[in-house]
Amino acid sequence: MSTPQEIFKDLAAVPTYSDAVILPNSTDSILSIQVSLSQRDLERDVRRKFTRTLVASVGNKSIPLVINSPSVDIGNAVAQLVSPSGQHSAVLRSITGEKKKLFVEIWTEGSISQLLDTTSLHDDFYADSTFGGLQFSRDETKLVYVAERKKTEDVTEKFNFKPDWGETFTGKRDPALVVVNLDNFEVKVLDAFESDMSPGQPIFSHDSKSIIFTGYHRSPQFFGIVYCQNRLTGLYQINLDGTGLKTLTKDLKSARSPRLNSDGSTLIFLSNVVNGPHASCARLCKIDTASGQVSTVVDVVRTPNAEAGFPGLYVDQLPKELWVSPTKIIISTAWRSRRTAVSIDIESGDVEELTLSSSYPGSTTVLFVNSRWILATYSTPTEPWMLFLGQVDFEKNQRDLKVHFTVLESTKVDKAKGFYQPHSWSIINKIPGQLESLEAILLEPYKSNSNAQQSTAVSGTRPPLVIFPHGGPHSGFAAEFSILNLVLVSLGFAVANINFTGSLGFGQDAVETLVGRVGELDVNECQALRDYIISLGQVDPERTCLTGGSHGGFIVCHLLADPSYKAAVMRNPVTDIPSMSAVTDIADWCYAVNGLAYDMEAPPTATLSDTEVFKRMRASSPMEHVEKVVAPTLMLLGSGDRRVPPSQGVSWWQARQNKIKQDQQKNGESVTKAVNKIQVFDGTGHALDSVEAERHSLYALASFLVEHTRVEHAVAPQMTTETDAGAGRQGEGGRGAFI
Repeated sequence: MSTPQEIFKDLAAVPTYSDAVILPNSTDSILSIQVSLSQRDLERDVRRKFTRTLVASVGNKSIPLVINSPSVDIGNAVAQLVSPSGQHSAVLRSITGEKKKLFVEIWTEGSISQLLDTTSLHDDFYADSTFGGLQFSRDETKLVYVAERKKTEDVTEKFNFKPDWGETFTGKRDPALVVVNLDNFEVKVLDAFESDMSPGQPIFSHDSKSIIFTGYHRSPQFFGIVYCQNRLTGLYQINLDGTGLKTLTKDLKSARSPRLNSDGSTLIFLSNVVNGPHASCARLCKIDTASGQVSTVVDVVRTPNAEAGFPGLYVDQLPKELWVSPTKIIISTAWRSRRTAVSIDIESGDVEELTLSSSYPGSTTVLFVNSRWILATYSTPTEPWMLFLGQVDFEKNQRDLKVHFTVLESTKVDKAKGFYQPHSWSIINKIPGQLESLEAILLEPYKSNSNAQQSTAVSGTRPPLVIFPHGGPHSGFAAEFSILNLVLVSLGFAVANINFTGSLGFGQDAVETLVGRVGELDVNECQALRDYIISLGQVDPERTCLTGGSHGGFIVCHLLADPSYKAAVMRNPVTDIPSMSAVTDIADWCYAVNGLAYDMEAPPTATLSDTEVFKRMRASSPMEHVEKVVAPTLMLLGSGDRRVPPSQGVSWWQARQNKIKQDQQKNGESVTKAVNKIQVFDGTGHALDSVEAERHSLYALASFLVEHTRVEHAVAPQMTTETDAGAGRQGEGGRGAFI
């Protein structure tokens, strides 16, 4: 019988793909592919980043011959990029120590040709998908990237309040475009814009004479930006010296992720509805660069036209390399409870699914596209990530294409196989009496071995069921590999990842159906799905439990009003929406999910000045019925959470503590059997995604659920001394889904 620690350690050895590109020195028959991966280092509690090169001999073979080079740890490299010709590469490097040092490295023919110390010019590099960017100009005479503008040392301004971009961007408030002239290696930080806008995602124009970028508006205030596609943004163009700023999308309030085709004739980008839900069905738009005309390529899909019909685009950012021809792109998008690859014709707007569920039931993420090849990752809930190579074949009209995918390599690790191979998964839908937009990904342990369940940590003849709603609420689970799921399943639990109505991938109408009904529709659907799964007879109806983070934790706190649940673990949950509105980086969310008006261009001058607004928010909050909770609960919180500040979890925990104490006094009891624990992880935010916080919160979560659901004669795995020491401050309080 394995412990959560042992299971996690083996699964954590499976690396994760972060990027893959086909290098310019490739030929028609020999592909040189640079792959970037990351892996948890449990000894040092860090994520190690490394690269390796695959040489694939393709020729006429249906299965390519692959030669794999040794992996190289890239250490303190923040970002790296190969030039269009393949003759040069650029590396942004951040070296920590007594004083942080920042370098831009230019490599030519395998060695450093220029090392530029930029420490005195700007602060940290941006390498995230929201602001970050690193690109060579087409003529390879310039390089552009994004970095934090140098902070002032003026004592009269040093202590002035300066807002930042919220969760994951604490302390980052003023990104700047930086241009490197590769002829004389001059580094220029472009001046700040007077239009109260921050730049990000820069790319060069086709003629290499200007820069196109996404501008993030910060007037009248900064709003938390990560995972929020409804923010005020636009596309802009500027000369290389920082002059001549012009707006490319003046009639749109939302535009991001600019991508220019090979001949420079078309610029595509994403646009979402501003205000309202943080994520929604996106529009794909284009700009004719000659005329400047903006038009829609793929519009918002309200409701799919068939059960398996195209539900619209649900994309945070476009891949950097996505053009298969000047008029066609390939990307990945949510499609119900999967992520799939689609091709889009930029002229007609036609969308075609390339990885159909009949052949690819799991989830596909496109990483790189050129005129002949596609690189993508693929996984299922019980199969780790694989790197796919797709060969593109155009039909005679040069518009229709077919893609044949083969596996280049997989990240399977022998010692981890016992924790994913024996398990089964399926997608549960068409729940009687419920909306079509309700689905769940159900993982079941050892389904092919009827005797294995009794030997698990939770024992019994049928597995206990974990109801696991996602955060957001406008996000979603995809049918893909998840260590948290597999730790629970390997301990003997069945796990239901619930995509309730409002999840992405089901059409815009489904997104909007949840607005104004949080705490009711999402909660009732989770309850209905639990009852439906129990009715199938495969799980133990007496041993159901709960876990969820962020809005998923909000749902869990609501579900705990039902005393039949045996235990629950919440990670950074929303518990009291009105009190959260004054301290979160996304005050607009508190209004939007309750169907209340909030205009980011003219936000309310006084939060909750309207008592009816307060009542509406409070009525949908689980704090309204915390006194009804009887199940054992564990709260896991990140001390640096800007999205759902830890005060939310602490206040819920404290309210329950007070109720337990009142019940003790009322009944004359000196000792209570009620369990109400809390742990706080210092130095981590909303996702609890530092390696230390992730592993210790997972140990605590899994052990807690085992303790309170196992059959009495089974022996529970014990928390080790090392786990207790690292789990945070005892008596106070994973990896959470994002709001």
